[in-house]
Amino acid sequence: MALSPLSNQSIDESIIREQVLSTYNYDGRHINTNFILSDVEKILHLGMGTTEEVMVAEKLNQVVELNNIYEQLPYHIRQVSIEIVSGLNAKTANQQHSTTIGVLRKLCWYSWEDKMVLMLAGFSIIYGEYILLDSRLYKGGSKLGGLVKKLGSLRQNNLVETPSSHTQKVVVDCLSSVLELTKCVVELKQCPYYSPPPSVILALPMTAYWIATTIINVSAVCACGSHFNIHQNELEELTALIAKILTTFSPELEKKKAEESFQMLRHAWYHNSSSNRVELFRLMFNVKDDDEKIFQRRNYFSTSANYWRNDQTILLLLTSGFDISNEQIDFLNWFYGNSSPYIIWIPIMPYNAAWTTEDEHHFEKVKERMYNSRWLNDPQKRLLPQFIRFVKEELFPKFKMRWGEEAILVSTDKKGRIDHPNVMHMILTWAPGYIQKNTIEVQRLYNITSLVAKEVKEGTSGVNRVVPEIDEMISELLGDIGGRINDWAHLVKRKIEKVLDESTPYHSDREKDLWQQETSWSLHLLVPKYQFYQAIGELINDWIQEEKYIFLYGGNDMKWVQEFTSKVRKVGSKTQLNIELVYVGRNKKIRGIIDEKRMSHSPLRNSASVWWFWTRLRSMFLSRIHYLDVTSCPLEEYNNDEILQGLKKLLAYESTNTTIEGWALLSKGAKVIVCGHGTKMLQIMNEYQIWKENIAPKGFGQAFKDHHEMISMNRHSCCTLEYPINLDKIPENETCHECSRSMHKFLTFTCCHGHDVDYDK
Repeated sequence: MALSPLSNQSIDESIIREQVLSTYNYDGRHINTNFILSDVEKILHLGMGTTEEVMVAEKLNQVVELNNIYEQLPYHIRQVSIEIVSGLNAKTANQQHSTTIGVLRKLCWYSWEDKMVLMLAGFSIIYGEYILLDSRLYKGGSKLGGLVKKLGSLRQNNLVETPSSHTQKVVVDCLSSVLELTKCVVELKQCPYYSPPPSVILALPMTAYWIATTIINVSAVCACGSHFNIHQNELEELTALIAKILTTFSPELEKKKAEESFQMLRHAWYHNSSSNRVELFRLMFNVKDDDEKIFQRRNYFSTSANYWRNDQTILLLLTSGFDISNEQIDFLNWFYGNSSPYIIWIPIMPYNAAWTTEDEHHFEKVKERMYNSRWLNDPQKRLLPQFIRFVKEELFPKFKMRWGEEAILVSTDKKGRIDHPNVMHMILTWAPGYIQKNTIEVQRLYNITSLVAKEVKEGTSGVNRVVPEIDEMISELLGDIGGRINDWAHLVKRKIEKVLDESTPYHSDREKDLWQQETSWSLHLLVPKYQFYQAIGELINDWIQEEKYIFLYGGNDMKWVQEFTSKVRKVGSKTQLNIELVYVGRNKKIRGIIDEKRMSHSPLRNSASVWWFWTRLRSMFLSRIHYLDVTSCPLEEYNNDEILQGLKKLLAYESTNTTIEGWALLSKGAKVIVCGHGTKMLQIMNEYQIWKENIAPKGFGQAFKDHHEMISMNRHSCCTLEYPINLDKIPENETCHECSRSMHKFLTFTCCHGHDVDYDK
């Protein structure tokens, strides 16, 4: 730290630094600096006009004694006070410097920041005694003994006059600067999450030196009025120097405070079991009052943080900027209407600058479509830096999310902790009622009594000849056992209910449970009973219940679609089977022709239903990959997982970059029989005469599948499988589901036009 050219300064800075460092012999001892600094600050503030005099004597004695907490500390503080007083008659810079080095040596065993606090403590005793000597409150009996007498003698000999208002201001400004600097250094060193940089560490020795120099000068001003003009000039220069030193520490203190806030928020979101949701909101949002209105819903009143205190399940919708599609908003509006969670939208901007007029326009535009979601009022004002940092560093990277990509939906429990970092794929895959259904219960306990009865009766066989009342004894025993088992089961049930009340069904473990219940690749996975655009499910689920043969098919070649539809109808009439055809492809033109000519069923009647059907399958695909990863599925099982492979096929056939003319999936009821490339599926229909003899013994589905496996195709149109780049694990190699050859890997950049995509095109 560079020296300021103080009056009469004649000692070289390098020599000063060397001497200061020689006073450092830290032995690892630690003191409660906050405790001491608090009392010291109250004493010093009296001179600044902010502390009542009646408190000075009490605080002064506390500093002198420190409540006997530390064995040697009071002695060291008194030694500092005595050293300062003994150097009050110093006339030159060299003498003043010697006093400063002497003070530092008295505290050689302490760290630099502790030295600063203890020097202020020693000075506060002197300063407090000056105040009490001038006050009618002082009646003698000070624990400093001879020091008070020396102070009184100095004041009498120097005939100190009452200082002017300007003089008082100089002293107050100087003390304020020293106190602020000391508090800054102490606070900076008290952070487990933040290590001060080398520049701060290197500045500590000379900072301690200049704090010591300053308090010695202030003491001289108070005691030696005849030299006041010299000391006043030095105090003004020291005040400027202290302010300059403070600029080294202040930015680092701000970084430290930011790090503490971030770590507090991080701990609360992941681990905190004592905080409630309102306390978490205070770490996330700029809220002065818990009743301050910070959330709003379209055409409804605003709500405060307190509104969300109790039982509501909350999902936080986090978007990169305002990138969320209209279809996704519509789905979330529907989801809210069919479930219990509340959704709060929070846009996270990629930059820290103020919003532009265009940003404000986008914000209002998205709000207009959110009928059921809430949003944060004035996100620019409300979002705290630590929350924005948490989202960018902790949540977005979990999905390798970049700006302009899909929104994530964070599920929180009743205390605000994260239960699922992105529940979006989960709610797209399963219906809300199915997710919320409680499947955690005590099972197979109530047959224990019958098993015990059997064992007891076998073990006491023939005893009734000796003990006639044995049957009554067994009955009583079994009644007691059954009662205890029932009581125990009810206790467990209550504990389960308590845990579930504090949690939410939108939990990572719940997603895992749901996948464990899906044991096979079936049409129920593709077409759930209850979901967004229920017409799809209602149409097909009736056929599933009737165990009908069902063809789901798609493609972009109208000629193939017409020929395949015609062949299926002809085969159906020849076999006298009611085979249902359902077109679920994305091509709007083909859907229109199918509807117009009534060629088959086409339940995806608009862009929104197309978006839901295929987005849901993609979400199911990503959720299944995550499930297999978290359950540490062996590689062989992973590669042979029929649900994952089935989803891969469909997504590859209907990918944006796929060039195949068509595809088809055949099922009987919910059971998927075969799914294949359009050319191959059409060939099977064209070769009906070859395999029709197998229909009677095997059934239509098995005969169709057997012939499918017999056909070998040398060539077929290319299909593609698109993995999102933000997926945790993208396979290095992918095998074509038609020819088993390795697929080529490309990097494709696709413009989504702000997500306003017409999925019909």
